[in-house]
Amino acid sequence: NGIDGSVAYNTTQSGITDRHNPSANINVHSGRADLYASAWGSFGSDRTITDEQTLYNAAHKSLSAHSEMKGRTRSFGASAGTVVEIAPRHSVGAEFEYWRNRDGEPNDTYTDFRTADKTVRTESRFDNRNHRDNYSATFNYIWKIDTLGSTFKVLGDYAHRNTGIGHRNRSLTTGEGLAAAVDSLYRDRTRSSYDVAALTLALEKNFSPRWSLKTGAKYTRNEMRNDALYEYSDEGAWVRNDDQSFVINYTEHITAAYGVVTANLGRWSLVAGLRGEYTHTYGRNDVGQDYFSLFPNANLSWQFSKERGHSIVAQYARTIERPRFWCLTPQRTQISDYTYQTGNPLLAPAYEQDISLTLVLGHRYTLTAGVELQKDEINQTIRADKDNPDMLGIHWVNFDNTKTWYASVSLPFQPTKWMQLNIQANYMRRGQRLDQHAPESFQNILMANAATTITLPANFFIDLSYSYQSRVELGNVAVKPMHLAHAAIKKRFGERFTLTCKVANLTDSPQRIEAKGEGFVRNLRCRQTWCSRSYVIGLTYNFQAGKAFRQRSIEAGAAEDKGRM
Repeated sequence: NGIDGSVAYNTTQSGITDRHNPSANINVHSGRADLYASAWGSFGSDRTITDEQTLYNAAHKSLSAHSEMKGRTRSFGASAGTVVEIAPRHSVGAEFEYWRNRDGEPNDTYTDFRTADKTVRTESRFDNRNHRDNYSATFNYIWKIDTLGSTFKVLGDYAHRNTGIGHRNRSLTTGEGLAAAVDSLYRDRTRSSYDVAALTLALEKNFSPRWSLKTGAKYTRNEMRNDALYEYSDEGAWVRNDDQSFVINYTEHITAAYGVVTANLGRWSLVAGLRGEYTHTYGRNDVGQDYFSLFPNANLSWQFSKERGHSIVAQYARTIERPRFWCLTPQRTQISDYTYQTGNPLLAPAYEQDISLTLVLGHRYTLTAGVELQKDEINQTIRADKDNPDMLGIHWVNFDNTKTWYASVSLPFQPTKWMQLNIQANYMRRGQRLDQHAPESFQNILMANAATTITLPANFFIDLSYSYQSRVELGNVAVKPMHLAHAAIKKRFGERFTLTCKVANLTDSPQRIEAKGEGFVRNLRCRQTWCSRSYVIGLTYNFQAGKAFRQRSIEAGAAEDKGRM
């Protein structure tokens, strides 16, 4: 029997950030029961500063814009779970979680729009308020069938989320060629609710230390309800905008069954499986979907030096990525005077085939090479609005087939007893088509990071890390190269307290984005918390009583499904 846990607090401070994050957790083992609980909070404010330059090369127009979004967050959550052994081979468990998020993000922006003979200025305030309440529960029943480790599991999952998003926007347009200033006032509110329920039955049968079989079935029901009202002010009265208001109710049923065989045959090891899924949906603007898909996977490994830990692994898998629920909502959010973002109820799922070969040396060093073939990749694109070509919209779309050749290496070193160094690098050659049946274009992408921990006397530690990402093009949007570096020093006081002081984003470099479309080129320079230099101070208190124990926790069967919320 024993108890352990921790209490922690950290704060992040910079010229644009003021955040405070308390957290606590506790784990208890008593007799046949394990109990655990945690709570956290996130409170504070931050700013996002964006500068924009757009050239409309087909119409001899241009604009320059500046916006400053002031975010304020009030979020907290808690979870608790227990696992109880009701008989020597039978256990049940349950976990409950709740979290709430409240955000306010007023965005003040101005834009100068230039043509050959005049300049028009628009000054706006886009006031965004949103809240999210999330409840989830997970249930487990596990039966240990025999002494070889065979099990039968019943996993039940349920999650519910209520979301409310509202905007109150005002724009004032003045300039040459206007008889009078144009004052626009408009607002919207969207109420959404999401439900995810899943039931999983899983049998794992170990016939011997060499052979095992996993098989099971799963049913998932996803439901999304959206009600959006858009209004504009006309001589002091609010008028409904029927072109943008909508009601969309979307229900998805997914039934799946799978089988996986594992064989350990000396130096050879094989894992091979097949999953079949049938999906039936209705809603999405009265467009239904019915499709059945098979997803095979295989993993074959060979140890060519068992004593030294050298092996080679060949893998193949076909997977599916379904669109996140908020990507399916055609809610229109004004980001700046000439930019908005919206979802797409007609998004289709994306399918991917991944083939790879991995070399493992000394159980530590890995080198992987492979190819990903993706159909209907889900991504965003920027294009001119059909009713106002000067306005650009960010839309969720399905790309045509994409292809990515890749290689990755992971090199963990320990040059001395007091130093650890990890180096990782990933190279990709990505081919994509901007539109259906358009010519395929290729780009080379490099991502690398290095991290080291240095142990000093008197329980001091130094953590240093650096990451690099080359230019990345996704559709007609390109993220320019980025560098991130962090440095931290930690001091441990006995076995209880740890103090951390960190400088994040030493380079203090803004993110730069470029978008090119038919008739326009846009460049953005954005400063936000994750890429600006900030200072973090954290204090953690650890406690423990009784004997050390291995904590048991709840196994979720619908983590990927809940992630779509």
